[in-house]
Amino acid sequence: MIIFIDSILFIILTYSLYTDLKIGKIYNWVTFPAMGAGVVLNALTNKAGVPAGLYDSLTAALIAYVFFIIPFFLGALGGGDVKLMMAIGALKGCVFLLYSIISIGLVSFVLSLFVFIMQIFKDHKFSGTLNILISFYHQNVLVGEDEFKPILKKNLKFGISIFLGTIIAYLYMLKK
Repeated sequence: MIIFIDSILFIILTYSLYTDLKIGKIYNWVTFPAMGAGVVLNALTNKAGVPAGLYDSLTAALIAYVFFIIPFFLGALGGGDVKLMMAIGALKGCVFLLYSIISIGLVSFVLSLFVFIMQIFKDHKFSGTLNILISFYHQNVLVGEDEFKPILKKNLKFGISIFLGTIIAYLYMLKK
């Protein structure tokens, strides 16, 4: 059953990354069923029993909501990002969510440095591989010029950080 939960996690992460990069949205029809599946599957598969699995899953979803709702109201995150984090919490529980939040924060920091470096190089003409990287970055990673950009958004789609940070947390938890 754990493999089934992990499969759901990777499917929603991959699809949400795709839609976030392509369309700029993470859909409710992806996140809400994942939350429901996480609650039900954790309730059924938890070794401590149904109440413990249910409690862990619902608590993790609530922690994700509380942790990410403030950046949402400040305009730094979209609602889909918050709901995706709630789905991750519901699927994997509180401990995994904690490691995910830490990993996502580290990935966001590294990507922010990347954004800073790309902004420095934006006005310069380069050739070869660096030019290809800058072009890919401006076409796929930045929020488009015509989209609403809150002050705190920093032009970076957060789905990338969620995807990479959650994968890092998953790999870390495998070793543990």
